Amino acid sequence: MRKSWKRLTAVGLAAAMVLPTGIVAHAEKEGTTTLTFAASQNWILDVDRELAKAFEEETGIAIDFQLSPDDQYQTIIKSKLNTGEGPDLFMSYSGTKLKDFNPQKNMVDLSNEAWVEKLEQWAIDGNSIDGVLYAQNTAGVDDTNGVLYKPAVFEELGIKVPTNYEEFKAACDKLAEAGITPVYEFVKDLWHTHYWMEGVSALAAQNNPDLYKQLNTNEIGFADVPEFVQALEQLQEMEEAGYFGENHMSNIYDNSYEAINSGKYGMIIIHGSYPNELVDNLGDVVNPDEYSMFPDPLCDNTLVTLTAGGTTKCINAGSENVEAAKQYLDFLARDENVKKLYDEKKTYVSASIKGAEASPTKAFTDLKANSTGELQGAEASVYFYDGGKISELIQEMFVGAMTPKEVLEEYDNTRRALAKDAGQEGF
Repeated sequence: MRKSWKRLTAVGLAAAMVLPTGIVAHAEKEGTTTLTFAASQNWILDVDRELAKAFEEETGIAIDFQLSPDDQYQTIIKSKLNTGEGPDLFMSYSGTKLKDFNPQKNMVDLSNEAWVEKLEQWAIDGNSIDGVLYAQNTAGVDDTNGVLYKPAVFEELGIKVPTNYEEFKAACDKLAEAGITPVYEFVKDLWHTHYWMEGVSALAAQNNPDLYKQLNTNEIGFADVPEFVQALEQLQEMEEAGYFGENHMSNIYDNSYEAINSGKYGMIIIHGSYPNELVDNLGDVVNPDEYSMFPDPLCDNTLVTLTAGGTTKCINAGSENVEAAKQYLDFLARDENVKKLYDEKKTYVSASIKGAEASPTKAFTDLKANSTGELQGAEASVYFYDGGKISELIQEMFVGAMTPKEVLEEYDNTRRALAKDAGQEGF
């Protein structure tokens, strides 16, 4: 699972510590309806809680945020939905990730809600299955990925911005010679390492326009896609060359801010809003405009791999509080509340609401400028894509237990089993 926002608030930490790994049933205060709202632990920030409090003050309907660890969230919610114990509202990623939660059974049809006309068309398309809108994306896009670096460091060391894999290795070698660990990688956080492979999916889709259709109908598997195999082969080569340093197996995301801003590491593959996160976490010592980005260079890729639009909110079709949940979505879509959201969440590089002002970073703008085009990625387009599972298998590859091809073959087995269990045609 991708992890869009990582700055933990004190309230979020407290909630994460006191809640079990599962989602508990909602409790109601006397005379007050309480809606349970499930999310991955870092998707809810102060502004979300402030809006929820304002909603409660206006309507008497309380919002009980129920947070789960990032690498467990999807499994927990699927289990709760399958046993009829799901929360009133829950979050998902847009695109085909919605299908992981069986939307036809578990999500309320939101197609006719008044706020739909405020959405950009891509935000409607990215949250619809078979023409039915199942989720509200007020969040915009926050996690289109590329390789982040400091141009000043590259210029000082005479490093050319890479446009292919060989140039990328040359950049890594020059950084290493200067005593800088080339890349901050954090294998322990399973949501991340698969980015290196996901980042070449636009190239794979350009080379084979039927790629996603073939994967979704089980005509082929990930192990049959030469770009994915080559990406993992090159990722293994990078790891063996020491480009990730000595601690990549135990590194975590929350330590990346200091690692990158300190200059001890030269690059990180990450979402385009990351420079704003650096400011949020380190303060005024960071100048976000000091950073730039280029596309994932594996397989000589020069394309930007797009997401379907970030996180989105769904109403559980089995909830006893559907109308109250709809009131909450109506509230969040009001102009003044959308403005507050975008003013305070600087993670959005483009807006899903017409007229809203997002916070595109210079790095994100550079990423687009340094690319030769953009296409939707596999994570947003392939049914039952599970980046966490891919990352888990990459761990095995890094310790020598699996080859790149074996990683993808095992992942195909896992994905096909999920699709078959869900009754997906062709599996």
